[in-house]
Amino acid sequence: MTHWIMNTFECPISFHAKSKPDHLALLSGNEKWSYKDCDNIIHHICHVLKSKGVKLGSRVGIYPTKDFPTPLIFFALFRLQAIACPLNGYFPLETIPQKLDELGATYFLLPDELKKQISPMSQFVLPFSKLLENLHPSTQTIEPILHKDALATFLFTSGTTSFPKIAAHSIGNHYYSALGSNAHLTLEESDRWLLSLPLYHIAGIAILFRCFLSGSTVILENEKSELSSIIIKQKVTHLSLIPTQLYRLLQSDSLVLNSISFQIKHILLGGAQIPLDLYRKGIEVGLRLNPTYGMTEMSSQITTLFTPISPILSLGHALPYREVSISKEGEILVRGKTLFQGYADPLGGFALPLTKEGWFQTKDLGKYCPKKGLQVLGRKDRLFISGGENIQPEEIERILATMNGIVEVRIVPVADKEFGFRPVAYIKSEKKFQDQEIKEYLEGYLPKFKIPISYHEMKDEHTLKRI
Repeated sequence: MTHWIMNTFECPISFHAKSKPDHLALLSGNEKWSYKDCDNIIHHICHVLKSKGVKLGSRVGIYPTKDFPTPLIFFALFRLQAIACPLNGYFPLETIPQKLDELGATYFLLPDELKKQISPMSQFVLPFSKLLENLHPSTQTIEPILHKDALATFLFTSGTTSFPKIAAHSIGNHYYSALGSNAHLTLEESDRWLLSLPLYHIAGIAILFRCFLSGSTVILENEKSELSSIIIKQKVTHLSLIPTQLYRLLQSDSLVLNSISFQIKHILLGGAQIPLDLYRKGIEVGLRLNPTYGMTEMSSQITTLFTPISPILSLGHALPYREVSISKEGEILVRGKTLFQGYADPLGGFALPLTKEGWFQTKDLGKYCPKKGLQVLGRKDRLFISGGENIQPEEIERILATMNGIVEVRIVPVADKEFGFRPVAYIKSEKKFQDQEIKEYLEGYLPKFKIPISYHEMKDEHTLKRI
């Protein structure tokens, strides 16, 4: 796309709608939308949102699905220079008003079936169906221009404290992330990338930018179907998986795996520690796995491995527009054009903690070899990952400590073959609790993946370490 000028560029969906209007942009089951269809729908959604008062800088909460029309809602907001604020689907529904307030959102867009389940809130609520009413070409023009400096997304992410932070990204962050990825992991017009990751995660949003910039097709996942059957039926060529998803995929029939291995060109594998045995099993059945190291603060991918290295599991080298370094203490440092804008604060500003040299400290420990690439050795803090989701033990401990009678609590990760790690609670209390009683209390505050799978009496630190 050689027409990009200075700090603005034409929305890629609009661009491809002119150059190849009939080419598929989205495919969901038997439903399909060309680039021309998507451009018309985005234009319509822009007018609906604008008529409701959405404007430059508006913070718009979204309860995202991995189906139509969520991807197009994001790009309508980008054209309006509004900020898309997707909510984690694991959040308890009763906490959504609070989460929207934390984001400073003044609007909330959601699937129709959820409207009756949501508590009253101060935000203007708009079901998805209202965005598509009376869909027809408009005579009014909203320029399909994206501004690299414009704030694009606010995403909740686990920081090094017990309180989740809000990471802010610009259009430019997403753009350079996709551009650098596509430079090595080439996407052709005929390729199809499955939206296998949620759009409240940076990795899900990255799939949209990679595909739309290259003019390829995004496959929208029907959650009722098995991953393997979607891959084969929809002729998927590219995938982004967390280790838990790869583990489940490898449980498929050998004939199915054989078909998939011939069809898939690349599988980006990341989002959590990758067990070496799992990686080897994937390679043995012929899957083209590309281990990757990434994070929300760097707009998804940072490094990716394209040539398998044995016997170690390397995460490869930095992609274009990213830099990686290792501090004297062994901490992985990152910077580049994909570095986020900072953590949003309640006063409307952004906190971007950097070293004097402009490096962002990841809190990950690792080592780097120019020949073999990056290896991650562990964490400086207590954060761990379960099924691709960050868990900060202090957050769970803080909430459990508010239960009447609990004196002390400690959350410990335990190894799990499918999820990587799961949280377990050790509790010191003045009275007896039933496990179900504690679970029900936590369900009012935390997403399901953060709720401990078991509860034990705290005796001493030796017991905690031994688990």
